[in-house]
Amino acid sequence: MVLDRTLYNVLGVEPNATQEQISKAVKKKSLEHHPDRGGSHEKMQQVNAAKEILMDPQKREIYDRYGLEGMKRGMTNENFNFPGFPGNIFDLFNLFEHGNNSQGRSTVNKGNDIKHVIKVSLEELYSGTTRTIFIDCDFVCIECNGIGGHDGFPRECNTCEGTGIEKVIHRLSPMSQQIQRKCSTCNGEGYVIESIDCCRTCDGRKVIQQEKTFDVHIAHGSQHKEKIKLSGQGNQIPNGEAGTVYIILEQQPHATFNRKDDDLIMTMEINLTESLCGFQRTITLLDGHKILINHPPGKPIVPNSYRTLKGYGMPNRNTHTNGDVIIRFDVKFPEDNFIQNESQYKQLEAILPPKMRNILKNNEHYEEVKMMPCDSFQENSHQNHFSNGHHHHNHGEEYEDDVHINGYPEGVRCPTQ
Repeated sequence: MVLDRTLYNVLGVEPNATQEQISKAVKKKSLEHHPDRGGSHEKMQQVNAAKEILMDPQKREIYDRYGLEGMKRGMTNENFNFPGFPGNIFDLFNLFEHGNNSQGRSTVNKGNDIKHVIKVSLEELYSGTTRTIFIDCDFVCIECNGIGGHDGFPRECNTCEGTGIEKVIHRLSPMSQQIQRKCSTCNGEGYVIESIDCCRTCDGRKVIQQEKTFDVHIAHGSQHKEKIKLSGQGNQIPNGEAGTVYIILEQQPHATFNRKDDDLIMTMEINLTESLCGFQRTITLLDGHKILINHPPGKPIVPNSYRTLKGYGMPNRNTHTNGDVIIRFDVKFPEDNFIQNESQYKQLEAILPPKMRNILKNNEHYEEVKMMPCDSFQENSHQNHFSNGHHHHNHGEEYEDDVHINGYPEGVRCPTQ
């Protein structure tokens, strides 16, 4: 009477089976579970392990007497020896323990994922579009059906004996350490194909690379760096699932707008006359729609101030609303000596708010100093002020670090509020 039927159950035979019956069962199960025929790599390893023990009369006798669990306990006792078994027999125990603890779940091999970046305009992200792209993908070779060779079965790897795992001894004087790693000869597959038997189409790789066409739907309101997942469309492998294709959207710089979440930020240049006396401008939105803005006289536009156009920004797919268009005003002052007639200065001064009077005391001495241009400081100050993303097409990632209230710098309020 045997204590353990595990190895017999793997082959589907009774414990009293003859060597001939076991040999036939091994061949049958090898065909059934071979990975190249849709079988499980783990099941194939178990078949090979059962073959190694049950086809050897001495090993079979020990297995029948003690079973896997008894052999495992005996191997931990230095006075208990199993002749004929290699020192790495613990790999055998781990193989069947893993199978017993898997609760029927099998690991499905999967092809490598593919990441592909496509450059999109802000208009495409605003309105949505469909882009046709071409990506090189691995396909299972149809010439050899993903086996990698012709003329029958590949042969078992001599290095790992079909397990896909090789054992390496590291000698650390005065001790040695044995480690496991993927077999370097068969790349962990458990079998090899002779070069003369390799498929001429895939050269034994089992897959061939071909260009694949994808029609990628980009939803309106999509974000910069957003990923579009195409499951099962990536690289194929024999007897496994195809990988996933990830399409990554890369927003390109726009001539007018920078984006901050759902808001669109733009800079509008006006002159001093327009600032004081009002102006009219047209703005072309990302969908081609044109809007007209009128600013009345008597409400001066301060340099670097902001106005907002509610609901004209980027669409939001979740809230079904739109962000805002935020306008920053760059007020250009006149050039030096823009008025030639001194009397016109008097006329202008009479219209504008009065100048502040500076009263000089008679008993004090004042040194009169002429101011000189300081262009370098102005340039640095200008760059520092606008290094926040307004003049840099960085997809709005650094828009206005000093924004605190409703998208406006502290102390600057939208006049519509």
